[in-house]
Amino acid sequence: MIRKRRLFATGLTAGVLFAATASAVTAVPAAAAPPGWQLLYTENFTTPFNSNNSPWVRDTYATGFDNITDDPGVWYHNDYGSAWDTALNSFATYRKDITLGQNGWLTASLSARDFNSDGVIESPPSITTQAQGGGNVAVLNVPESTGGAIFRPTNRLPDRYRIEYKLKTLDFGGKRNGTINYGGRVNGYSTTGCKTQHPWGEGQGTPGWSGDASVPYCQWQSVREGPYGYNGFHFLSIVDFANPAPRNNHFWHYHRKVLMDSFSQHPDRVGTGTGGRVCNAATNQYYNYRDSSFNTVNMWISGMPNWNPGAGGLPGNSQWFMTSCSGGVAEQQLSSAAELQPELMPNQFYTFAIERDATGYTLEASGNFARAGQQTLRFHRPFVVNNAPIWHYNTTAAEYGGQFNGTLTQNDDHGSASWPNQWPAGSQYPDYFVIGDLYTNVYEGSASLTDINLYVPTTTPPANLALNKPATASGQCAANEAPAKAVNGSWTGGNTDKWCALGSGKWIRVDLQSNQQVGRVVLRHSGAGGEKTAWNTRDFDIQVSTNGTTWTTVASPRGNTANVTTHTITPVTARYVRINVITPTSDTDTAARIYELEAYAS
Repeated sequence: MIRKRRLFATGLTAGVLFAATASAVTAVPAAAAPPGWQLLYTENFTTPFNSNNSPWVRDTYATGFDNITDDPGVWYHNDYGSAWDTALNSFATYRKDITLGQNGWLTASLSARDFNSDGVIESPPSITTQAQGGGNVAVLNVPESTGGAIFRPTNRLPDRYRIEYKLKTLDFGGKRNGTINYGGRVNGYSTTGCKTQHPWGEGQGTPGWSGDASVPYCQWQSVREGPYGYNGFHFLSIVDFANPAPRNNHFWHYHRKVLMDSFSQHPDRVGTGTGGRVCNAATNQYYNYRDSSFNTVNMWISGMPNWNPGAGGLPGNSQWFMTSCSGGVAEQQLSSAAELQPELMPNQFYTFAIERDATGYTLEASGNFARAGQQTLRFHRPFVVNNAPIWHYNTTAAEYGGQFNGTLTQNDDHGSASWPNQWPAGSQYPDYFVIGDLYTNVYEGSASLTDINLYVPTTTPPANLALNKPATASGQCAANEAPAKAVNGSWTGGNTDKWCALGSGKWIRVDLQSNQQVGRVVLRHSGAGGEKTAWNTRDFDIQVSTNGTTWTTVASPRGNTANVTTHTITPVTARYVRINVITPTSDTDTAARIYELEAYAS
């Protein structure tokens, strides 16, 4: 029997905004914080919380959220035709948002489906609290694949932060004791009724199904088994839009920046292939996904989209996976960084964290992983590597110059459309995190978690003495590659966000405008700006002067290949800092490139 739940109300509960102020930091009780971070907000669920006590509100789609691939998405209509509109209107969607925690900093967001639009939700998801293992946890329960339940911040995250939490239990598919058939379920799904992607299918042109949106619910792609069968859970994701809520899975494929998730494939989906690969962090050797328990941890980034996926296709971003087997380098091949052991939980738990700093994101997962044992997996990915960016990484307009902008184009059987300026100059995409079951047409199960902590840096970053100070150079490659570009505080604004010079005797210097104590110089080379790493400045001298005439060499790096170099020196009084380029690159290119020259007191 499918359980139904009556609806009682028509209005959303009010949200409470928070701001990352100094007073907010001191208001939180002291807690053990990672080095360099101080606790801004925490939630350990000691205050009882039950989402069943809050009202469901019908989403009529009257206010557009994202008309590309959201619920009333234009893309699906153009792909499937009017039959898709009929499929979408065959049920009702209900949502609820509930704020909790100090200053209402945290929001629980849920989505449910009323299959026959009779005012009754079948098998609604919920979030409740309970005691577990001497503490308290929030339990996310999604008994039907068409529901969703997540935690997110009520307001945007600070520009620099660390978000972390403890996952205490996980039951969203994968094997238990060697089989995906356990507890009367299949890969975490109930055996009752059908479980399909309806109405947000893989695309009309996707092989393996009819592509006909007029077929009954059960004839869409099954997510419980078959070639589309998989379950999963988003351990922690950073997304590019405000107030995230559960949506269809293809919508999310276009809105994530970085993420850690599970991908519990059904053996039918793996078929005769490998299913991808899993890294054993103890040996740094890969093994086939099909030889795992399917409880994998993917640590990855979203890259550039396919601007024109073609008829029957869907919009989505390239996917880059990081593992210790790749040395933390993001690769475009399905690669899991680890394998969970759910049978050990809740006696043992896993911690997931994401940090954002001035240069990129760090993804971190800790716990007792299968084959590898107790590990902390931690990978940093700069915003741009070899001209490959993290999608919508810029939380402020100043961080980005528009070089990755494009037009998303659809030319399909039932209509065409284009959406220009998908990443224009002047844009900004503040970060929001998401934990839980994001998808309203796939994923089913339960999980418990606690200790959601938001940290900010403990100290104000030291002043960059060279920032926006007068800069001169031996020359420049082009008018838009002047020395001022190397002291403007930006290095991700595209290929012209740098100083470039040709010819012999290449140098750049900055006037600090008064004598200063200089103890550290940071240089951001070609790779930091998204160009070839082979063009990182190879051999150079760092020199200082008090009068601009007499120079003292304080560092002489040779053979450099790093994107960013930090040079700590014995503090010296200087008004001018000069970089003399001796060998500009590690290949035959003769241009010198410095994307940013920074100077600090220590």
